[in-house]
Amino acid sequence: MDEINNPHDVDFRERFTRREIAQDFLRQQLPAELLEVVDLDSLEISKDSYVSRELRASYSDLVYRLRWRVPDQANPTVPERADPAAAADLEDAAAMLALHVYILFEHKSHPDYWVLLQLLRYIALQGDAYRKQHPEAKTLPPVYPLVLYHGQSLWRMPSDFHALIRPLPDALKPYVPQFRYALHDLSPRSDAEIKGDVLTRLVQLAMRWIFSDQPLEHLERLIALIDQIADRDTALQILESLLRYDVQGTQRVEEDDARRLLEQTAPGDPIMQTFIDRYIEQGREQGIEQGREQGKAELLLRLIERKFGPTDVRLRQQIQEADAETLLEWSDRILTAETPEAVFH
Repeated sequence: MDEINNPHDVDFRERFTRREIAQDFLRQQLPAELLEVVDLDSLEISKDSYVSRELRASYSDLVYRLRWRVPDQANPTVPERADPAAAADLEDAAAMLALHVYILFEHKSHPDYWVLLQLLRYIALQGDAYRKQHPEAKTLPPVYPLVLYHGQSLWRMPSDFHALIRPLPDALKPYVPQFRYALHDLSPRSDAEIKGDVLTRLVQLAMRWIFSDQPLEHLERLIALIDQIADRDTALQILESLLRYDVQGTQRVEEDDARRLLEQTAPGDPIMQTFIDRYIEQGREQGIEQGREQGKAELLLRLIERKFGPTDVRLRQQIQEADAETLLEWSDRILTAETPEAVFH
């Protein structure tokens, strides 16, 4: 299994890009008024991302696109509940069936005071992307910003953009952007109610329990839920994702404990036994590969110290955390580098 650098973000994206989870989750979380006017069956999970490369390790935006619910596909019109002014614009653009409601889905495992500023940036970038894709359009599709939180601390962040602006006299309010976000709080101290089908509840509970002081007990409960998933291929995919999250990503559960729990859970299930055998083999291969990577890192450290002298803790950590391709690139640079810093830049 692959090494995980940002386990919460990787887990979030892996699970919530499954269409069946996305649809069921939105069915539970979107306001009833919005569910009446959008078509969940039209859901598309966008490959677009509005995070710059340098921020990729910190942010994990995910965009869902939904079409308006159209009574007559031959003559698309805006739903009756929509704003009349928007109705005129939509009717003018009826031929553009690409009009969508965007669900901007941002995941947080720690409180983020500036999430509103981040969401504003996303919304603006989405508007730019849409304008480039539809150069004839005179309006932009709406965006519904949704933040999913599963951290240990209570979420006490500002919920509307004007709260971030001080001073803000009444005379300036019309000229300052104003919007809110919807918050789905999974944190243990919240009153969040986990709803949805078994698969949707399972992935939310996995996020909610990841900081628990009883990780093995919760993993056992999650595996019991996995047994309720009728599609065995899906069940095993979720199980593999769950183990990668708990064992390798967050290291909340020891590998031996997870393996023992699996063997106790379904000793007579041939499909599960096949998975266990494969899981053990992958773990063995990963251990061998990690040993190779560690050897490359130690060799690079030795070369740097022979050429430039002792390294500090920061450089050692940077080398030890690098992947194989990066280590190879740095090893090439050391031949011509005149300072330690030149190896890394």
